[in-house]
Amino acid sequence: MFRSLRLRLAASFAVVSLVILGLFTVLVLVLLGRGLDRRATDQLEAEARAQAQRIEEGGPLEPAGDVDVPSASAIQIAVYPAGSSVAAGDPGQGTPSWLSPYPSTVTDLRVAEEHVRVITMPAVVGGAQVAQVVVGRSLEPEEALVDRVRSLFLWGGLVVLGASALAGWWWAGRAVEPVERAYEAQAGFAADASHELRTPLAFIRAGVETLTGADPALGAEVLDEVDYLTALSQRLLQLARADRGRLALERLPVDLGATCRRAARRSTASSGTTLSLDGPDELFADGDRVAFEAALDAVMENVSQHGGGAAEIRWGADDGQAVVRIVDHGQGIPPDLHDRAFERFFRVDASRARGTGGAGLGLPLARALIEAQSGRMWIEPTPGGGVTARISLPLDADRRD
Repeated sequence: MFRSLRLRLAASFAVVSLVILGLFTVLVLVLLGRGLDRRATDQLEAEARAQAQRIEEGGPLEPAGDVDVPSASAIQIAVYPAGSSVAAGDPGQGTPSWLSPYPSTVTDLRVAEEHVRVITMPAVVGGAQVAQVVVGRSLEPEEALVDRVRSLFLWGGLVVLGASALAGWWWAGRAVEPVERAYEAQAGFAADASHELRTPLAFIRAGVETLTGADPALGAEVLDEVDYLTALSQRLLQLARADRGRLALERLPVDLGATCRRAARRSTASSGTTLSLDGPDELFADGDRVAFEAALDAVMENVSQHGGGAAEIRWGADDGQAVVRIVDHGQGIPPDLHDRAFERFFRVDASRARGTGGAGLGLPLARALIEAQSGRMWIEPTPGGGVTARISLPLDADRRD
C-alpha cells in the first residue's frame, strides 16, 4: 500500500514538473518566435527605409541582388522605377522573381522550401512616387534557432522528467516513512494487545463462571462483557493481520449453500435472528470456508443489531461469480454512508451505546476477509427500506457449468 502511495506521489511530482516545464517552454518559444519575427521585420524595414531615403535625396537607384536562393545572402534589395516592372540596375542575370513589389508592405512567401519575408516601400520625391524599394531575405536562421531551442527543451524535458521522478521518489519516501512507521506501530499495537488480552480474559471468564453461583445475574452480565472483549480482541488481531498483508487464506472449493446454512443456524441460536434461505443445493466458490463463514457471521451480527433481527439469504451464480445477498428490512443506511460503513469503528448513529451499536468492526472485518479471497463486498439499499449486503467470490473453476 505504501509503495503504491510512494509511486503515485513520485509520478504526481514528475507530472507537475513536466507540466510546469511545458508551460515555460511554450511561453519561451512564443516570446522567442515573436521577438525574432519582429526583429527580422524591423531589420528589413530599416534597410528599405534607408534605400528610399537615398533615392529621395537624389541618390542613384541601387542595383538589385543577383542571387536566386534567398538564404545565399542576408538581405537582397531591388529598386523598381515607377511604372516599370524591371528592376533598375539589373546586371543581366535577372532579378529573382520573388523579389518584386507587392501590394502589402510586409509579405511572407515560400521560396525554395524556405520562409521569405519581403518589404515593399515607396520612394517619393516632390510628392510623386519615383520608385519602389523591395527588400527581402530568408527567415531560415530565425526558424532554425527556434527549432534548436525547441529541441533543447525537449531533451531537457526528458532529463527533467527523469530527475523529478527520482527526486519525487526520494522525497515521497521521506514523507511516507513516518506515516508508514505510525501505521505499522498501530497495527502492531492492535495485534500485540489483542494477543496479550487472550490469557487474562480466559482467566477472568473462568473466575466469573466460578462466582456465578453466588450472583447469577451479575455473573451473566460480567460474562457478556468478557465475551464482548474477547470478540473485540479477536477482530482487532484479524484486522491487524489483514493490514500487514499476512492474512494467509487457503483457496479451496467452498460450498456456499452449506456455509450459509451453518452461519444462519449459528446466528439464530446466538442472536435469535429470523432468517430465510434460498439458493441452489450445490454452488461452489473458490475461497476459504472459515474466512467466508466469519464474514457471514459479521454480516449476521449486523442484521441482529440493525437489520430488525430478520433477513433473507440468497445465493447463486452471476457472470462467473458466486454471489451471496443478505437482505434485511431494518432501519437502513443513508446511501452517502454506504462506503463509510466499511470504515473501522464507524457507526451510523454515533450516539449508540456499545451494547446496541457494536464496535464498528464487523463490516470492515468482513470486507477484509472477502477481499483476501479475491472477492468483493458492498452494500446497497433494499427496496422498501433496509440494507442488502452483497458478497461476490470467483466460482470454482472445476465445477463451473
